[in-house]
Amino acid sequence: MSATYSIFSSLAQSEMRELEAAAIAAVEDYLEEHPECEDDWGEMGAGGALPTADEVRAAYAKLRLTLEPPVLERLDGCRSVLSIDHPGDIETVGGLQVSILSFLLDRAGESLVLLNDYPLETSEALSAKLRKRRGAAGFGQAPEPKRRPPARRDAKGGEVRALRVLGLLERAVKDVRVAIDVKQALLAVSPAARNYGALLLEEGALTDAKAAKALGVAQPEVTAAADELERALFRR
Repeated sequence: MSATYSIFSSLAQSEMRELEAAAIAAVEDYLEEHPECEDDWGEMGAGGALPTADEVRAAYAKLRLTLEPPVLERLDGCRSVLSIDHPGDIETVGGLQVSILSFLLDRAGESLVLLNDYPLETSEALSAKLRKRRGAAGFGQAPEPKRRPPARRDAKGGEVRALRVLGLLERAVKDVRVAIDVKQALLAVSPAARNYGALLLEEGALTDAKAAKALGVAQPEVTAAADELERALFRR
């Protein structure tokens, strides 16, 4: 069974999407400067449903864990989710995944973190642990990666947008909570947007030009459909 790390944050969902883009940009910056890096790290994706207080109580009870009231108080203040699928080993290997997680926690406000299974950890407690583990030297040192702002991430003609959309669609296949939100979004968009999403699931992330060719329509139509689907999937 593959692992997933989840950050439940007090940030608004729009702010979490901006943080996701900043973290991805920081990874790209680091890899440009360290092309020899072979560390493993997981796929980041903002979105998805927060666990309810009842779900958390049930999970703790099943595992016979003690649920402290401050955990539920913090959960009540959480408004967004960011997941890391197939993360690198932060326990024994460390490296880039440690630095990515630290980067996120330093910017996610008061948060709770689920490292694949309960119990939940507070962001400050996990950050303290991560500081004792090997990270990727020099990662994220540029202040809030201004060299490569989030808007730059569509420079490949929609491919990065396609990666974000595809990541959420694929998570919906594995997570019923995400699937509910995705289904509602798909019902609300146009047939062209649904066709675009189906193409990504079949062919993988494509530039708008390649998607237009595959669908047999003009590129501006694909761009409009892709933007529509992205807005529907990632809205709060």
